[in-house]
Amino acid sequence: MATQPQLPPEVLKNIFQKIYGNRGCYRSDKNLNDLYSCLLVNKRWCVNVVPILWSAVFYPIQTIRIGVITTYLSCLSLEKRKILQNQAGINIPTNYDKTTFRYATYLTELNFEKFLKTIFLWSKKNRKPYRNTKRNEIIVQYLLELFSSNCAKIKYFAMNNVPNYLLNDDYFDNLKTIDFKLLREPNIRNCLSNVKELRLEWDALALDGFLNSIGYTCRSLEVLDTNFAHDPEFSNLFINKQQAEELAMLISSQSNLQKFILQDYRYYTHFFINSLYTQTHSLKEIEFYSVDFLGCVSFEVFKHCSLITNITFEDCENITLDMAKPLFNSPLPNLKNVHVYNNPDHPICEDLVLWADKKNFKGKWWEIKITTKKIKYSFSIIIICWYFTPLIVNIVKILFKILLANLIY
Repeated sequence: MATQPQLPPEVLKNIFQKIYGNRGCYRSDKNLNDLYSCLLVNKRWCVNVVPILWSAVFYPIQTIRIGVITTYLSCLSLEKRKILQNQAGINIPTNYDKTTFRYATYLTELNFEKFLKTIFLWSKKNRKPYRNTKRNEIIVQYLLELFSSNCAKIKYFAMNNVPNYLLNDDYFDNLKTIDFKLLREPNIRNCLSNVKELRLEWDALALDGFLNSIGYTCRSLEVLDTNFAHDPEFSNLFINKQQAEELAMLISSQSNLQKFILQDYRYYTHFFINSLYTQTHSLKEIEFYSVDFLGCVSFEVFKHCSLITNITFEDCENITLDMAKPLFNSPLPNLKNVHVYNNPDHPICEDLVLWADKKNFKGKWWEIKITTKKIKYSFSIIIICWYFTPLIVNIVKILFKILLANLIY
């Protein structure tokens, strides 16, 4: 009996990933249930599905599943599980069977706020009657150590805002009990050292030692996306100089930052502009949305970014002519697009708008010149062929007559 052809693992992975969806899309229960069904088809399918299902288990727009914490804890050593039970006051069995897969290995996306919230809810459900203030910190530490020891390749890391309607009463109280300087520990920082894309929102400023530790741990970022939009009436935080300095240090510590996005930010913006001097060798895209540049002196740093391809200023405030002047005479050979939106409520520098229009026009004109050049070249070839056509036809006729005479002979 002939064996049935099997799809290569790469094809299976692409199919399963298509069902699961990529970052930013909503992963419906139906899609997840379809993948769970695929687990049961055979061992080969199961081996290809599990890494995808566990690549982003702390997904922001998805139902919290506290069961994943139980699964991760079952991967810990017996010694650590006993410590959790004795010191952290958590009712966790010490007789788990060995897990089928090394689930911690597969994590590639870590939404930290979802990770923390899931731990808080799991801990609340499984704790002993007495309260231990270090309970959550120990779980966070042990799970991050688990990711690190299993060589999890985390490429995307985010600390987003937790929507107010999803907050439980003690969410921020729980955050205050954790010293996030633990991210600097040697047995933890390995799992974050390869992060390429980092997204930070307003809640990131609430974590004690978080920004400082991330700057120490994540030094290979290619994309840094910061969005500090918030509702002041419900915000638990207030921006201060120290937080701005720590974020500037995070920028300065990078070795290959290619894209920087700053959104909904005011006060101390000049710290971030100055910190970009360390990234002029690699920076390709800079985007500012609803940013107040009050206090900034100059955009001098941008003219040194020879690789820059895109610059965006949208709904920004307090950009002066003196501040923007260094851009106007900068060559910026790779610049392809400049987007400047002039909000009527907060008029931006008119000279900057004119410069953007001029840069964009030059880009389009250069494309037209290239196209025209190609058209002229094509026409030249057509004219040459048309000019020599009679000669070519005569030569073909002579060769045909010679060949025909030889055949008759």
